[in-house]
Amino acid sequence: MKIRAGGGCKFCATHGIDLSGQSKVYVITHQEWKAVKIGIGACTGYTSRLIQHERQGWQLHQAREYTTGAAAYDVEQAVLGRLRQAGLVPFLTSDVMPNGWTETCSAARITAAEVWAMVDEETRSAEKPYAPRVGGRPRAAVLIDAEAAAAEMRACGYEPLVPYPGRTNATWPSRCTTCGHEGRPTFNAVRNAGQRCRVCRAKETQAKRAATNAPKARETMRTAGLEPLEPYPGSQTPWRCRCTTCGLETSPTYSNVNSGSKGCRFCALNSATDERASAEVRAAGFEPLEPYPGRTTDRWRCRCSCGNEVMTRLSSVRSGTTGCKKCPRSGGRTDPATAAAEARAAGFEPLEPYPGKTTDRWRCRCRCSTAITLTLTSLRGGRTACGTCSRGATR
Repeated sequence: MKIRAGGGCKFCATHGIDLSGQSKVYVITHQEWKAVKIGIGACTGYTSRLIQHERQGWQLHQAREYTTGAAAYDVEQAVLGRLRQAGLVPFLTSDVMPNGWTETCSAARITAAEVWAMVDEETRSAEKPYAPRVGGRPRAAVLIDAEAAAAEMRACGYEPLVPYPGRTNATWPSRCTTCGHEGRPTFNAVRNAGQRCRVCRAKETQAKRAATNAPKARETMRTAGLEPLEPYPGSQTPWRCRCTTCGLETSPTYSNVNSGSKGCRFCALNSATDERASAEVRAAGFEPLEPYPGRTTDRWRCRCSCGNEVMTRLSSVRSGTTGCKKCPRSGGRTDPATAAAEARAAGFEPLEPYPGKTTDRWRCRCRCSTAITLTLTSLRGGRTACGTCSRGATR
């Protein structure tokens, strides 16, 4: 059944425990289940088998490190063979312990110390340290050759940046030979699943999607008054087009146009050419002192009609700004003669020229001959007397 499902030799397989890397044989106990278990694993990192067992309530009795996973596997299988011959395993069922239940035995029939004694005996009985058992099983050290693994990675489009990490399921820093992206695939994923660079996969997926959506996208852009000048690049990528209304080139995204936005930024007044922007600021009373910066919100050095050099924005001009800070914004620009007439009508005689801004202090003489300073804003707000006049009126 395993052969039909794609399985094969457990020693030549590139999944599961790494037979060429370091491993441990451990014996653990579970007080609630009254069970003893033997197992093997790398036992390193947050995916350690021991950590997984501890989360289920198992406690470590003892563990021993082996130079290769093959040596640890030999010892574990030899101990399990003796336990099966004695009818001690399995004890738990898959319903209680889905993973590893076949290596459990009852603590009432054999203790953890007795199982560990078998581990010691099987380790010492080897002809030489950690040699494979009789039966022609290949040595784990030659199962995965580092140079052969690197050659397979290159054949699949990866250039390894570091030597083979020693485990087929360990991440291997590599560089994609197609796009140059540096990633960390595993040898297992590249060899068995044919995993390719994620950046290249994303680009291919985007290209396929773009080819499918291109006809609809071109029709949508033409309906919005835009003629594409290049192939469809994708929904989120700026698409160079020519506006059929103003004739200028613009680069909206298909997603914005498809959602109802006006495609041409010039027609939508979100941008402007240098000639158009200069004409707009001149109409508002400014003379550009430098070329248009390119965006409506960029600061633009200009000279106001009053002679003051200012930094304004095209967006401000389009929103109604018609003067600099020294020019009033309410009611348009105030002429000095008009300001003087307003002051005299309120009972004040100007003693100096109008300063140019409605909020600037302006020295005048009241009808009571008192010299004061006021603002044109206060006059327009209804002021008709100075402080001396006001005190005299209250007495």
